[in-house]
Amino acid sequence: MNFDNIELRDLIRFVSNVMGKNFVFDENAVKGRVTILSPKNLTKDEAFRVFETVMASFGFALVTTPEAIKIVKSADARGMALEKIEGQQLLDLPPEDRFVTYVHNLEYLDAASSIGILKPMMAKDAHLAAIPSTNSVIMIDTASNIQRIKKILTEIDIPVSKQLGTLKVYNVQHTNAADLAKTVQSLLTQDKKVQAQTAKERVFVTSYGSTNSLLISAPPEDMREIERIITELDTLRPQVLVEAAIIEVTTSRGEEFGVEWIAGTTTGSNPITGAVGGFMQQSTGGLLGLTSAIASNAADPAKAASAAASALNTGFNIGVIGGSITYNGVKYPALGAFIRALSTRDGVNILSTPQLLTVNNEEAEIIVGSNIPYLTSSRVDASGNPTYSFDYRDVGIKLKIKPQINKDGFVNLNIYQEVSKVTESSTSIGSGSAPAPTTLKRSTKTTVVVKDSQTVVISGLIKDYSTDTRQGIPLLSSIPVLGYLFGYNKKVSEKTNLLVFLTPRIIYTAESLQQISDQKKQEQDMLLQKDRKQK
Repeated sequence: MNFDNIELRDLIRFVSNVMGKNFVFDENAVKGRVTILSPKNLTKDEAFRVFETVMASFGFALVTTPEAIKIVKSADARGMALEKIEGQQLLDLPPEDRFVTYVHNLEYLDAASSIGILKPMMAKDAHLAAIPSTNSVIMIDTASNIQRIKKILTEIDIPVSKQLGTLKVYNVQHTNAADLAKTVQSLLTQDKKVQAQTAKERVFVTSYGSTNSLLISAPPEDMREIERIITELDTLRPQVLVEAAIIEVTTSRGEEFGVEWIAGTTTGSNPITGAVGGFMQQSTGGLLGLTSAIASNAADPAKAASAAASALNTGFNIGVIGGSITYNGVKYPALGAFIRALSTRDGVNILSTPQLLTVNNEEAEIIVGSNIPYLTSSRVDASGNPTYSFDYRDVGIKLKIKPQINKDGFVNLNIYQEVSKVTESSTSIGSGSAPAPTTLKRSTKTTVVVKDSQTVVISGLIKDYSTDTRQGIPLLSSIPVLGYLFGYNKKVSEKTNLLVFLTPRIIYTAESLQQISDQKKQEQDMLLQKDRKQK
């Protein structure tokens, strides 16, 4: 059952033919397109459940009548004659997205009181009502949702002697309810006192994803402790804005390269010094800290860039830059000013300057590139026609960052950075060719600790280019043996060093985020004004 961008009306006709069922729907209301991909063959029942899910995703419900299946808006379905499910029928019903009516008879729990507990768990277009005379609740919702709610009712509809003292719905504000439920339940199972009570009093915590809520059932004394734990865990987590710059610096100098881990100390009072880490030039053995190179030319960003580029080694390096640069009375962020200065230099290629905002301890990822088909297999049929299978992969610039903030204002950064490009786009197969790209990839995976608003730089991802060129007088330089007298060969070796700059900024409040946003806008406006003046 595979469809590519099929009209809903055509899908309905297909299902009608396959299932042998009549459908009634308004062609003016049922509109939209959908793509369905199925890795295996489906039975008729499985295909029908997929169809129900598709219609539900577009806001439609299926209402079964003796003559046909009506397709109506979900909000209208609850007011129509729906299939009534009772008792064991619900358990036998496969989980699906069609609306049904279910009546549940409560034994111990008061029907009217249960409405407030069950209502947050119902779908938006569902209906719930109590029948006091029979102590029952009537639900109109999808079969899958009613099955889940019935399990919860089984847990809480117990004799008063075994009933918990408190039953609460807690609306989680700042974290994921399912993760929070697992954490709290894990703490409860480790508590010996709660373990002893569980068999008798049935303490439990469950989550409801649609409203990001917790349903908590516990004795009063345990409920207070559970609420205290939830309050401490359900807090607004700080965010981290990571400014990044990925740069290539090209040099034709023949330099040695290796792995260097160098510690530096604070030097002077220049606002861009105080670095931890640096760059060692092995030809001299002296410490040429990148920050020192910039600091010594802080008054002129162009000179600072030149000095910094000269200080860059071919080895793998990690260093930290802090503070800011002041030029002509204007204060620039260290990373922004440095990158802008580098952009005017020959041999410097700024590949990307992304900014990623993520919650503390959550991974952020950015990919800038193309989704390239890779040949995975090929075969030729009896007629000699080739058939290929492909796997699509991302090629370009990829950056993954996972920050972790500690109490002292330092940020632990788990970093994965990759730059890849296609060097060959096809390969020969038999008498023809097929897409089979060869890629050049440079990547690094590391963990660094950097203080809030300082810049860490990673370098040493080397790429070597070697080109041979032949120049000479036309025709004469092509004469065998004597041709070398009228031309010459030139071999150029070039190294490209990939640099990754990262500046994390901790954001604790919405006001701080707004201030940073305003600051970024001002910096952008200022740079645009300078560009206009230069033009």
